[in-house]
Amino acid sequence: MKRMCLRFFAASAALILGSAAAFAAAPPQSAVASAWAAEPPVVDGLTKDWEGVPLVDGKANAVSYAFRNDGDSLYVLLVIRDPKYRSTIEGTGVRLTIDGKGGKSKDYAILFKKQRLGPEEYIAHLEKQGPVSEDDKAGIRRKAGFFLYHHQVLDRKGKPVQELSEAAARPAVFKYASEGPVVAYEFSVPLARGSESASGVGAGPGASVGIGFEWGGETEEMRKAAAKRLREGASTANEQIGDGMAGTGGLGSGGGGRGMPGRSGASPKKYSFWATVKLAASGS
Repeated sequence: MKRMCLRFFAASAALILGSAAAFAAAPPQSAVASAWAAEPPVVDGLTKDWEGVPLVDGKANAVSYAFRNDGDSLYVLLVIRDPKYRSTIEGTGVRLTIDGKGGKSKDYAILFKKQRLGPEEYIAHLEKQGPVSEDDKAGIRRKAGFFLYHHQVLDRKGKPVQELSEAAARPAVFKYASEGPVVAYEFSVPLARGSESASGVGAGPGASVGIGFEWGGETEEMRKAAAKRLREGASTANEQIGDGMAGTGGLGSGGGGRGMPGRSGASPKKYSFWATVKLAASGS
């Protein structure tokens, strides 16, 4: 991340400004053209591999995105410039919903999220890809923890499906990098999708696909904390009733119910939008 410099942001600004006129002239529902990638870009959250690819404005000029593809993979760039759009993105990750037929079906999605794993969890993750020697395990156990840029295939209900071994299927990958208020997420998803459990677009070069972006809102930790507050509030209410306080204004007085505290403040906002993408057929 420290490798990002002023040249990156100058290039990003030039790309954004250069794409503004093209985006303004295009119909709102027109397909976004994916540029052909002569060489696979390095998925590192840096935009040096995206120079010359127009960015499309997606959310009130605060978010931009672009697509590239070759014969094997779809590459996606998501740039978030407004910090408020990042409020809970670390906790929720970014979900890409993919419709290989070009529509907005929500039957299939991939969740990309950075996770912190303890040594034993990291060993278990590595063993899904192949054997891990006892010497390597001992070295891992000497570390405090590890960060994993993880992807998880989701079904139509948003539930995780059984993971495939990465040795058996080419995985989707992502990375992100930030500098000040700007963060760039970069994704790579195989075009071919071998099974319901595999990551993939499900379409080949030249096809039109639908891509939905979603992130933010309440995190799992927030939901658990809210549920805990409700349980504690219900317990307090029961104690007050048991102590003979039900008719003294301790409950329901003023319509609020002091013994049943709700969530304080507004919930963090969830952000989402769709794009129809026309995959490049070739480099010619």
